[in-house]
Amino acid sequence: MITQPYNFHTHTYRCHHASGDIADYCQAATKLGLQTLGFSDHTPLPDNRWPKVRMHISDLADYCQKIDAAKLDFPQLNIYQGLECEYDSDYQNFFREVLLQEFQMDYLIGSVHWFPQNSTWINAWKADNSVKNLLAYSHYIIRLMQSGIFAFIAHPDLFAAFYLNDDANSRACSRDILAAAAQLNIPLEINGYGFQKKEIITPQGKRKMYPWEPFWELAQDYQIKVIANSDAHKPANVYGCIDQARALADKYNLQLVDEKHILRL
Repeated sequence: MITQPYNFHTHTYRCHHASGDIADYCQAATKLGLQTLGFSDHTPLPDNRWPKVRMHISDLADYCQKIDAAKLDFPQLNIYQGLECEYDSDYQNFFREVLLQEFQMDYLIGSVHWFPQNSTWINAWKADNSVKNLLAYSHYIIRLMQSGIFAFIAHPDLFAAFYLNDDANSRACSRDILAAAAQLNIPLEINGYGFQKKEIITPQGKRKMYPWEPFWELAQDYQIKVIANSDAHKPANVYGCIDQARALADKYNLQLVDEKHILRL
């Protein structure tokens, strides 16, 4: 039995590392009793950056058409059209004028899988365990939030996938991100997909890469809002671990947003 009627973080085969199409997820959501489903595949980028893990610009029209068709085929569902976006200030016009205006996206998710270090883009999954990378990540995700483009921030604690220490540096990074989210009134996501990933070995022992519990423990000190999503990469996981994400929010008395807050754009 589900405890939350919506999920706003859903991927399709177009990003090259997920499976299933719009209708497949809608069927799975209907069987579970979900009322609202937001699609948020990895956005194409105007310079075709990182093409192996996101849709191509030529896929965008079909993506939108399939979502429009699903709205007719699954009238019992509230279906919304979104994208998960890597940020670069050079993309601001693309996000605002092409995605939000021309293609009429209902919402955009901001996320950081790469972050700039001087003139080099660092892959967060492959970054080394250094304070330099930790600071670069935190500075960049704050810039992303300050852009004012995104409805919420996916897995803000992803830095814990490469920075393995629970120390003063990781907690300072967490506090910087949390303070910015509170000031900007932008929700942060507790990501259900992280619960499904393999544990990693850290100086403190084995743990999940994310959600990183010390981050969310610190979050209770800030006036922030959170959203629990599955980050589904296959239809069977359309509600994957959302209840675990909600339980983490409840543990630290964090305020979960409703869908109206996400669709404010």
